[in-house]
Amino acid sequence: MATLTRSITIDAPVDTVFDFALDIRHLWKMKDVEVTDVDIKPEGVGTSARLNTHLLGFRLAGGVEYTEVVPGQRIVAQVHFFAEKPTWRFTFEPAGGGTKVVAEAEWDVKVPLVGEPIERMMVKEHEPYVEAMLAELKAQVEAKTSA
Repeated sequence: MATLTRSITIDAPVDTVFDFALDIRHLWKMKDVEVTDVDIKPEGVGTSARLNTHLLGFRLAGGVEYTEVVPGQRIVAQVHFFAEKPTWRFTFEPAGGGTKVVAEAEWDVKVPLVGEPIERMMVKEHEPYVEAMLAELKAQVEAKTSA
């Protein structure tokens, strides 16, 4: 199993950041990713969407679903893309006057001999995406709260 962890501090209260991220269209918004077929559930669990992107000129389609939601604290999402199915955990905690958001993704490729190298490759490949995702969340929330 390989894990990717990144964090960012957002200048807004925890409840504001959490409520914004609970909307799957906001949390998964990033450059080169189209979020479609959004199905938002009132309590969060079961909220889902299709994710579309491109890699090396090929269109990739996948999905994401919130499998656990602890209000104001945590969102767990299961992503399904081609041959990968990482679990993503987003935690929200007070940090000074703002909110620290930690994103953690885990890949577990159960293939003898090549599983571990594939997991490490997936982590490396997703580093810029999670950093962009968190930066976009920060920009969206801070723009909304300053307006």
